[in-house]
Amino acid sequence: MAQDTVQRMGMDTANLSGADKAVHDWIADHFGVAPLTFCRQMRWRMAWEADVTVDGEVRTVLVRGSRGDDYVGPMTMRQEASVHEVLERHGVPAPRVYGVIDEPLAIVMEKIPGGINSELIADPKQRSKVRREFIEALVKLHNIPVAEFGEFGLKLGKDPKESAFTLYQSSIDIVREKLNYPVGYVEFAASWLERKNPAGRQRVGFVTGDAGQFMYDGDRLTGLIDFEVAYVGDPAAEFAGMRLRDTTEPLGSISELCDYYESLTGDRISKALIEYHSAGFAATNSMLMWPLIFDPAPDLDLLSYLQFTIATSRWGLSGIAEFEGIKPENPPEPVASAIAFPALLPHHNHWISAIKTDDGTARYQLDSAADMAKYLERVNLYGGSVLAADLEDARLLTGEQVTTREQADAAVDAYVRRAGPEDDAKLIRHFHRWLYRQNFLLKGCGHQSYLTETNLQYIPPRAADSNGAIA
Repeated sequence: MAQDTVQRMGMDTANLSGADKAVHDWIADHFGVAPLTFCRQMRWRMAWEADVTVDGEVRTVLVRGSRGDDYVGPMTMRQEASVHEVLERHGVPAPRVYGVIDEPLAIVMEKIPGGINSELIADPKQRSKVRREFIEALVKLHNIPVAEFGEFGLKLGKDPKESAFTLYQSSIDIVREKLNYPVGYVEFAASWLERKNPAGRQRVGFVTGDAGQFMYDGDRLTGLIDFEVAYVGDPAAEFAGMRLRDTTEPLGSISELCDYYESLTGDRISKALIEYHSAGFAATNSMLMWPLIFDPAPDLDLLSYLQFTIATSRWGLSGIAEFEGIKPENPPEPVASAIAFPALLPHHNHWISAIKTDDGTARYQLDSAADMAKYLERVNLYGGSVLAADLEDARLLTGEQVTTREQADAAVDAYVRRAGPEDDAKLIRHFHRWLYRQNFLLKGCGHQSYLTETNLQYIPPRAADSNGAIA
């Protein structure tokens, strides 16, 4: 059996309020009976579970909330619900959707049996079987006529090249509209992706985007999950998404999974094509989160989002560097030199630990406050060294004398906007050093800090590689 690693908080249904009450009442109204059990999943985004009696049978319902009111993604939650309906019609294993709640915005779906992370399967043969069934489900998914997804508003490109860029273009458009602070990396990644969009590919299909997300029970796949960044594009991009998923839920050799996919479809997917889409998927993931870092909602788990943002930015830059054949060197680690009183962190955490509560939400918030204090303490210890190095790198890149973070970021962003392809190598190395230092500050901070130690799985040369072509 699969291991269930989700933490849950049971709730007193007689004393619900706010979003908890709205979700509970929607379930009761929809199914015509109050839930037998009701709990909230303790994670970085809002989610609930409930057991409901339907036709004499107890079924578990999962309610998955949005990423926050200020998050704008390439697909609405109602479109995501429609995706599930198309998949059900075509026999692709995925949760059945019961409906969408308007407030709080959330999708209500069946909770399919099993757990995630196939690396937890002890038997290597069973593990391989489940992963192959995942690939077989993707093949079935990619064979669905894309017009069915266009019926509820997903963009259909005029040709395969435009389709391959659909997700990236929508993400670039969103960040250019919403980001209110100059982040030079964002504009560099956007420009590079636009220039390097590959031609020559002919396959178009529904792409899950954040690939590698599936449930399994024992030795069988029970369903694909999570289509919030799915789009109609090049199916080869799935293997880029798998590289990101592999950082938290190992998938074994992604190149071998690609081999199996090729054997079922006749497609040929090169190393460079996977690298391009790795840059595209990771970089645009970070783009969608950068606006939240500078203008977060009050209830946002900001440290978790910062961990995601820096990690996906690093991985996006890694894809660019791989594609360009560049191996940037790490800069020296920042030097500890406190700029404020070092007793503040232990004193703060003493106060936090002294607060006793049985409220799971409050406990999560208190723990998050302690994690944020740990991050701010690292900023206190290493921030002076990081800022000095960033200012010097900005001066070396732009030729401008800058004395503040704001001046440096503005100068780098302006340089990127006037740069050409001949500057790519210089910018890759610059942003590698910048992200290295930002990643260093996040080490050991919060329950997502494992991301600071992760990198994308290496993709070895593939049979489709020839003369540097990526098609």
